[in-house]
Amino acid sequence: MKEVVAFFDLDHTLLDGANGNIYALVMVKEGFMKKSMLFWMAWYTILYKLNCLPGREVYRRVLSIMGRYTVLEMIEMMDRGFEESIMPRLYREGARLVSMHKEKGHRTVVATAAGEYIAERVRAQLGAHDVIATPIPIEGDRISTEMEGPTAFMEGKLKMARSYCESRGSDMADCYFYSDSASDLPLLEAVGHPVMVNPQLKLSLAARGRPWPVLRFREYADFGRARRPGRLLTPEMDRFNRVYEAELEAGP
Repeated sequence: MKEVVAFFDLDHTLLDGANGNIYALVMVKEGFMKKSMLFWMAWYTILYKLNCLPGREVYRRVLSIMGRYTVLEMIEMMDRGFEESIMPRLYREGARLVSMHKEKGHRTVVATAAGEYIAERVRAQLGAHDVIATPIPIEGDRISTEMEGPTAFMEGKLKMARSYCESRGSDMADCYFYSDSASDLPLLEAVGHPVMVNPQLKLSLAARGRPWPVLRFREYADFGRARRPGRLLTPEMDRFNRVYEAELEAGP
C-alpha cells in the first residue's frame, strides 16, 4: 500500500497570522529592523491577499536585512520569536489534525513558504514528520540573498510536494492538503483531498462549485513546553543550529 501524505500550510492554517509579519514586529521591537520596513510588510500583505505577491523579491528583501547580522544572531532571534510569538498562536485544531493523520499511519508534512528554521520549529512542536520550506542561503557566517532553486510558494510548493511524494512512492491522488490561501491552489488542485482552512475570500470564490471541505480553526493550543528543532533542511543552516543548540545546553 502506498504511503498517504498530509500536507499542512502554516500561515492562517496552522498559525493564527502570517509568520513573516509576526517576525517583522519582533525584529523591529528588538532593533534588528527599522520601523519603515513595516510599511513594506503591510504592502506585501495586500499583494498576498490579491494573489500578486512577488515571492522572490520579498525573500531577497528580508534576507538582505537578516544578512546584516550573523547566522547565530538570527537563529537566537528566531528562537525567541518562536517561543514568545509563534508557538502561542498555533491552533489546537491543527495540532489535533496532525496527530489524527499520524494515528492513521499517514506521513505529515508542514508545507510552508516560510524559511527552514521557522518551519522546523513548527514541525517539532506539532510532532509532524517532515517539512517543505524555503532553504536559507548562507555565505560564511551570514545569511545571503543568493537563492538557488524554487521557493516553497505557489508552483514552487507544488514542485517540492511532488518531489517529496515521488521520493516516498506516494500518489498525489491519495494525499491531503490543508490551506487557507488562493496562492496554494496549484497544490490544492493536485492532491486528491484538498481541504480549506479559514479560507480567504479569493480561495472560497475559486473553489465555488467544488466539493472541498471547509474547516474553521479558532482555539489556540496550550503547549506545556517548547520542543527543540531537529535536523534542518540545508547542511549549512543545520551546522549553525547545532552550534546554537550546544551553546544553549552549555548554559551561561
